[in-house]
Amino acid sequence: MRLYELLEKTLTVIVIMSFGGTMLPVLLTGGGAAAEDQESAGAILFFMGIYVLILALLCMRPRIAFRLPMANGWITVTLLMVFASTLWSLYPDVTLRRSVAFAFTTMFGLYMALRYSFPEIIRMLATGLSLLMLISYASVVAMPEVGLDAAQHVGAWKGIFFQKNVTGRMMVWLVLCLLWLDWMREGKKWVVRPLLVMALLLIVMSRSTTGLVTSLVVAGALLSTAMVRGNIRTFAPAMAGLLLVAVIGITGGAAFYEDVLYMLGRDVTLTGRTVLWEHTLMSIRDNFVLGYGYAAYWHGAFGPGSGFVESWGIDSAHNAWMEVLLDLGLPGLVLMVMLLGRMLIQGFLNARYGADRAEPAWIFAVACAMLLVSISESLFLERHSLNWAIFVICVVRLAQRRRNLRIEAMQAAAARNAAMHPAMAAPAYGMPHSRTPLR
Repeated sequence: MRLYELLEKTLTVIVIMSFGGTMLPVLLTGGGAAAEDQESAGAILFFMGIYVLILALLCMRPRIAFRLPMANGWITVTLLMVFASTLWSLYPDVTLRRSVAFAFTTMFGLYMALRYSFPEIIRMLATGLSLLMLISYASVVAMPEVGLDAAQHVGAWKGIFFQKNVTGRMMVWLVLCLLWLDWMREGKKWVVRPLLVMALLLIVMSRSTTGLVTSLVVAGALLSTAMVRGNIRTFAPAMAGLLLVAVIGITGGAAFYEDVLYMLGRDVTLTGRTVLWEHTLMSIRDNFVLGYGYAAYWHGAFGPGSGFVESWGIDSAHNAWMEVLLDLGLPGLVLMVMLLGRMLIQGFLNARYGADRAEPAWIFAVACAMLLVSISESLFLERHSLNWAIFVICVVRLAQRRRNLRIEAMQAAAARNAAMHPAMAAPAYGMPHSRTPLR
């Protein structure tokens, strides 16, 4: 059984690494270091192999496989909406093909949430991302043509990842996992802390401003959940202090935004994002209700986003909310706002009032990170993406936690009722209760 579980966890870590946004699919199938086409023939074959691994993991746990459609109703609705967008997509064949990739990414997130305990999930995420980090350091030294950016941000360390901002995002998740392991004493300090330093160093060397700021935010979010525990005498000052810091940060950023952007290595156009967003908003206004179909807007030489694809080499809106509107329109936006909002509110409240704050505190920190990153990057509804897998894990784990608490409350109420009215709780025909469970 231990060998069986070791094999299962090994396959899980392999899938985590494959969804990390790296050049591994291209390089392992004979592509060049500059090739970023995740839909090349080699990359498609690579991910088809990953789909086989995901199906193998589900076959190893058939009970979990049958639970996937009912794991979370809103995730199921999201998946159905993505497939339904094929009906009105600009490129129905592209949307259908990419919807299948999105379905496998979602299935993997559901599998991890249902199969493993929370500490196991964090350890496997940390293991997979740490391996990618070590490979990135090796690529900087041994393969600088891969590990160093030679195009837009010359000299920036991007490691094995396609782009420095992807490096920053993946290292943010690694930092968050390692902080949680150190906080909960779930890992050995002599392993966790050096890895944490290496992850932070890679963020700095990648020159990922978003990654650096987000790392500070997730650390602050975890710290805040510890500060707001306790009675009103400790809760009120802690909340007042956090609000004061937020107000000072927002006010200072608004008043001196040009200086802040300069210090962060940005200009007032946010590296051209404002120009892109202006074009994207006009397209959203033209098709606001249903969008252009999942992952169809940036495809094709004659599509509405072709000018930026051809001249800038980008394939996203660099804003998660705009990207959702382009893909699924207003219904998709409402769905994402609701799911992320529940992660923020329920995660904070459970960390504040729950008996076990470790899991909701991590989920709250993830939601804070995604809210911040969503301003400048597209990270919702991504296929072959660890971002979306982590999002699904958080949503499902929160729903499971709420369901378990409700069941425990019902059992406690039934026990109190039985204690108050023993005659009503007695079994029929005077037979004593059996303590032997049914088999």
